[in-house]
Amino acid sequence: ERRIPVPKVVGLNPAGVTNMKKATHPFVQLMVLLLLAVGMLTVVSIPTVVMTLLGVDIISRPMMLLEQSVTQLLSFAVPVWLMLLIYYRGQQRDYCRFDFGGRQWLNALAAAVIMVLLVPVIDWITVWNDGWNLGRVGEMFRHLQEQTEGILEQMVGTDTIMGLIGNLVVIALIPAVCEEIFFRAGIQNLLQRWWSHGVGPHVAIWVTALIFSLAHGELFAFMPRFVMGLVLGYLYVGSGSILPNMMAHFVNNAMVVVIYWLTARGVLDIDPEEPLRLDFILTACCSLAAVMAFVTTFGKKLKISC
Repeated sequence: ERRIPVPKVVGLNPAGVTNMKKATHPFVQLMVLLLLAVGMLTVVSIPTVVMTLLGVDIISRPMMLLEQSVTQLLSFAVPVWLMLLIYYRGQQRDYCRFDFGGRQWLNALAAAVIMVLLVPVIDWITVWNDGWNLGRVGEMFRHLQEQTEGILEQMVGTDTIMGLIGNLVVIALIPAVCEEIFFRAGIQNLLQRWWSHGVGPHVAIWVTALIFSLAHGELFAFMPRFVMGLVLGYLYVGSGSILPNMMAHFVNNAMVVVIYWLTARGVLDIDPEEPLRLDFILTACCSLAAVMAFVTTFGKKLKISC
């Protein structure tokens, strides 16, 4: 009996992924990813609760850095890895867009420059967002945010070289890698596949940016993180690689770490929590330069030009 060969699907779909082994709807895959994330977050919180009950000092800087690292890895990176094993085994590299070729390192450098140029306008947005008056609900969220900022200050409160290196790894690098894998390679990719007909990547980018900002749980820093999420989302689509995202995210976090370190050493006499409040004209020039750099480097794939 003659067997009819089954043709293989070639090429890339809108999410940049080759043929799937299981034709499961992207919405189902997204729900599986989110359930895995919630499950891993629950698992990682158990040791903290147990150590607290046993009287272990979990607010020391080494313990907080350890907890930060484990939480990032298990809550963000591991759920995506498990989801890939279920639905995209053998295609993980294409799915996540792990393209680390020479061209992408140039794109990563451009992404870092863009992120630095956007700092002044992000600061303006931060000041505006921080001034929101939301009544009693707002005061509750502001109190929670102040507690989070206090924990951050404890974590970055070091003036040693080794302390700086540790903070750059734990506070800047690990979140940059893990969060980009979860939000861009995970959520945004699945949303792009779900809404691949007619709407393009834009809705997926904006929804992912919204989720990205909400996940940080800081109402009075919601808008700057939302804008940052938009930038990272368009970088992911415009570059075709997750590397520029990781670099831009790392640079954003690293700037905070370095400023705290320089302040602790007495090199800078500023309050790291206070925005820069640069001149409006300088802010506008930096923002325009960031837009020009983005369009020049990534606009072709997004079909935008000057």
